[in-house]
Amino acid sequence: MTVYAFSTENWKRPTAEVEFLMKLFAEYLEKELQEMHDDNVRIRFLGKKEGMPKGLQRQMEEAERLMKDNTGIHFNVAANYGGQDELLRVMQSVACQAAAGKLKPEEVDGELVESLLDTAGDPPVDLMIRTSGDQRLSNFLLWQSAYAEFFFTEKNWPEFTPTDFVEAMRDGLNKK
Repeated sequence: MTVYAFSTENWKRPTAEVEFLMKLFAEYLEKELQEMHDDNVRIRFLGKKEGMPKGLQRQMEEAERLMKDNTGIHFNVAANYGGQDELLRVMQSVACQAAAGKLKPEEVDGELVESLLDTAGDPPVDLMIRTSGDQRLSNFLLWQSAYAEFFFTEKNWPEFTPTDFVEAMRDGLNKK
């Protein structure tokens, strides 16, 4: 399961709003960390930690370290994440490997790209739920959602209930 917490585009918002969101993110992580660990959740943060407040970076790294061996739900939090940025970072990595003579053009394939994505090791997205009435990806998991089913709802995320989630899953299964 992956949630979009803060996009690379969100840095363009007013400074006060960004600071509020960073503070809220840090507070939520601190509040929920132990419960997630007790529930055997493995957490991973997608995107670039660089640029995030240093204290929040430390919290994110500590959360990943604490829960890295948990075997329950794999919970990805996209923070300072953008799908285009992720693909650019993959291309830069491929270019560096090629320039160093460690990679030939014919060795570049889907498997290599997937191994360099922030979600490396995770299965592809099966169901993309988009809240708030928007019907776009908003630069989220561009590669990973290539074959995903999409569910759009007018509800905003805080109002999205477990019943809504079941409806989204049923809708996704009905499309297959």
